[in-house]
Amino acid sequence: MRLPLLCVLLMVVLAGCVFVSKEVHYYDEQCNVTKRKYVLTSEQVASLGACSGQACALAMAGAGIVSAASLVVSGTIVLSKNTLSWLEQSEGCTTPKPSTIESQVRG
Repeated sequence: MRLPLLCVLLMVVLAGCVFVSKEVHYYDEQCNVTKRKYVLTSEQVASLGACSGQACALAMAGAGIVSAASLVVSGTIVLSKNTLSWLEQSEGCTTPKPSTIESQVRG
């Protein structure tokens, strides 16, 4: 009894939403570079306001399937792109210590 109710509630919440990946840039002060990361955002495509009966149930089920599929695909894309960005930046930044710069200027 609870599982069908949970499925219907989930479809109603997700109906009309599509998930997309979005690239966000931010500045890292420590390394003095601009970095990027990917986030998952939701976009509303349509609303199911004026429907009734079996047609409405089919439309909600279809919208739920589409939104769930977009969540899986876009989530995988965001996860893989963020992992690749992290691997590229895993070496860390090579900013010299202030004492090293001072000794080079004085020397």
